[in-house]
Amino acid sequence: MYAPRTRTAGTTTGWWAVLGVLVLALDGFLLVAHALHHLGEALDPEAQWMPWFRAGSLWSAGQEGSLGELFGHLQLGLAAVLLLVLAARSQGHRVLAAWGVAFLAMVADDFLELHERVGRSLGLDRVLPGLTAMGAQELGGLLFWGLFGSLLGLGLVLSHRRSLRAARSVSWTLLAVLVPLGLVAAGYVCLSVLRPDLLDGVLGATLALVRITTKLLTMTVLLVYTAYLAEESAEPDPVDGPTG
Repeated sequence: MYAPRTRTAGTTTGWWAVLGVLVLALDGFLLVAHALHHLGEALDPEAQWMPWFRAGSLWSAGQEGSLGELFGHLQLGLAAVLLLVLAARSQGHRVLAAWGVAFLAMVADDFLELHERVGRSLGLDRVLPGLTAMGAQELGGLLFWGLFGSLLGLGLVLSHRRSLRAARSVSWTLLAVLVPLGLVAAGYVCLSVLRPDLLDGVLGATLALVRITTKLLTMTVLLVYTAYLAEESAEPDPVDGPTG
């Protein structure tokens, strides 16, 4: 299961590859729209040729409810569903179900703004007077995900140990895909706490774009990879090796 199959000449390109091209094209459009939304005032001060991208916050991918945010949620949600289907299709692949649940939890957190709500309610700026309100919210949200992520991580570790070798290999790949996103997110939180002045102006907009791009592309890689797994697993496969 999940072993790449050799494609002979004339073989139709996998649907996962077509999906990847389409999704990457949409990613590119949404990121350009985000840049135009924030650069609109400087590039078109009289709003003559791009008022559409400047209107509202729909194109600001870093804000809740924006098209970029919703598209990222959609990709992650679809990846979660595919992982749950793969786990149900074969025995000994419970770690894939654990990843699917973790991804759905991430989507729910974003939709319900759980870590933002917790971050605000903790009021860390009252405990640490040097913090800005935004820095306190970001730090509180990081603490929330530290606790919540630990619970999810425990479930992943236990499921990983009880899964077959092929599923464990997929699990390591999913973790590797998520590492850059975690590093960028943690770095952004650290800057908002330690040097909030760096998040203003052109530099702040650039750092926000890096954060948004990393998040959106990570969701895309997860979706395309799980789609690839779904297609590869559709073929009959020899019995996997033992757990351990």
